[in-house]
Amino acid sequence: MESFWDYAYRTGEHSQHWESAHPSAELVALVAAELVTPGAGALDVGCGTGRDTIFLAQCGFRAIGVDSSIEALRIARGRSEAAALAVDWRLGDARDLPLEDGSVDLVNDRGCFHTIEPEDRTAFASELDRVLAPGGLVLLRGAARDCEEEGLFAVDAQEVDRYFVDDRFERGPLVPFYLTAPSGDLEGRLVLLRKHGRG
Repeated sequence: MESFWDYAYRTGEHSQHWESAHPSAELVALVAAELVTPGAGALDVGCGTGRDTIFLAQCGFRAIGVDSSIEALRIARGRSEAAALAVDWRLGDARDLPLEDGSVDLVNDRGCFHTIEPEDRTAFASELDRVLAPGGLVLLRGAARDCEEEGLFAVDAQEVDRYFVDDRFERGPLVPFYLTAPSGDLEGRLVLLRKHGRG
């Protein structure tokens, strides 16, 4: 049976609700600020059609895109091939990432965590902790509040602190932010997390 995600990407429905025509401005700003060194491993979790992943590859990162949708990865792979860029596309679940321990220095999450149901958020945060090297960064953004009809769960201080605990991560402020899409803007929150360790 076809998943919701594969259906959305196969029919093009994704292009109205969460697709972006350009790399996300907040990721561009993070790279411009040189918070992570090009050449480092960068994971785009829930990468979708790969806009941000491809941008990371263009900037010299060892870019890895993980998504649970075969259809999304088909589109993403076509884009990276058209741009003649080497990107490591992997089919996988964000709660059980197909990556080695400590293998990346940056995790980019534009709207993955806010689709993870509360009972699965511990597994998600544990996986990001596992694959991040000490000192690694998570750029996390998503919906500011629960939106049951859209299947979205809040990215707020309480939720972030519950799963990205302070003995493992240092959290920056939650910044008001909008996730933009052709169907309309979604009020969100952005936060930068750093795993304790070097750096």
